[in-house]
Amino acid sequence: MTTVLISGLGLIGSSIARIIREGDDTIEIIGSDPNDDSSEFLLQHHIINSRAKFIDAVPNADIIILAGPVSVIIQQIGVLSKLSLKPGALITDVGSTKQMIMDEAKKLNQSDVGFMGGHPMAGSHLTGGKNGSSHLFSGSKYFLVTGSQTDRQLREFKRLMRLANVDWITTSAVAHDKLVSELSHVPHVVSAALVNSIADRLQTDPIGLKAAAGGFKSTTRIAASDPKMWTAIMLSNSKEISSEIDEFQEELRQLQEAIKTQDEKTIFETFAKAQKIRKSLDD
Repeated sequence: MTTVLISGLGLIGSSIARIIREGDDTIEIIGSDPNDDSSEFLLQHHIINSRAKFIDAVPNADIIILAGPVSVIIQQIGVLSKLSLKPGALITDVGSTKQMIMDEAKKLNQSDVGFMGGHPMAGSHLTGGKNGSSHLFSGSKYFLVTGSQTDRQLREFKRLMRLANVDWITTSAVAHDKLVSELSHVPHVVSAALVNSIADRLQTDPIGLKAAAGGFKSTTRIAASDPKMWTAIMLSNSKEISSEIDEFQEELRQLQEAIKTQDEKTIFETFAKAQKIRKSLDD
């Protein structure tokens, strides 16, 4: 019988637990999370079989899935490098950045244990194990970064995750971090900055944010995401994110200049280009 340890039972970790459970109910799933509410909820709904402390569960696990914030993942890899793991075990993660994680994974010194970086490009502004779903990743990209995993370990992981309905993409840690800084990290920066900027200016207005309608809410939805997780992401991919912010500020400066000078042609072309690209994402 295969035993899977999932460390971190928030939105992503609990969704993976649901995917594995619905795909094969013979799998033994051990959950590890300091949050009692998430753990008890998943136990009561038979999504995980048991709950245990991380270091206690590690020796029995065939697959270890690190599903906490990036900073916690890096810390846990350091712990794993000092423990005796089950021969043939696979360690993987779901961190939103990969270079620091893959560098830390090089410290794993048990030759018969494999490590594979991973990142499902899916999420929600909702958080916690109660909000997980076996359909959360459906239709999304799932990045895999090659480490020391064997072909057999890769096949077994994909088998357990087959109901996720994802498009598997193998890439390098460097290419991954650049891409997600553009598609995920900077949008979160912009969303958070926009919410805080508007809120600061409206704090003395008697109506203020109560008047926020669909456009503002849709644009800033992701600002409701977990600040602990996003702080860890910003710190672990700071170079790429900072570079992309520079590019975004220049794009914004050019649009600001067009608005200021009443440059109708540039304004229209900017919005028309954005409209075309955004509509193509739904095709």
